[in-house]
Amino acid sequence: MKFITIAALLVSAVAVSAAVLPIQPKHSLALPEDQNQNVESPSPVLALPAKSYIVVFKESAVPLAIEKVERDILAFGGKVGRRYTTLIKGFSALIPAQAVTALSNNPIIDYIEEDSDASTL
Repeated sequence: MKFITIAALLVSAVAVSAAVLPIQPKHSLALPEDQNQNVESPSPVLALPAKSYIVVFKESAVPLAIEKVERDILAFGGKVGRRYTTLIKGFSALIPAQAVTALSNNPIIDYIEEDSDASTL
């Protein structure tokens, strides 16, 4: 009789504990609440006003160097858009003004110009 009483108490304690504790999958990708506070967003928010530009590279620019410029633009809070490979080697991007100044000194960049509508006569 004592064994049944102890077993019943043990089962009750386990049931109450299970109902109170949050259930989380063993391999959950979610971070605990206290670790979730200082996680940066994967896509940066444009901190400064950005304009649309066309970035054109010199013919000698290699793909790894172009990818580095793309990462630099992202680090400045910009966003790379359409890539051009047929007539020119380059891409469009939203770039904050301070980043345009810094990028214009890059030796693999031929020129950077503000994007605008083109028209024919």
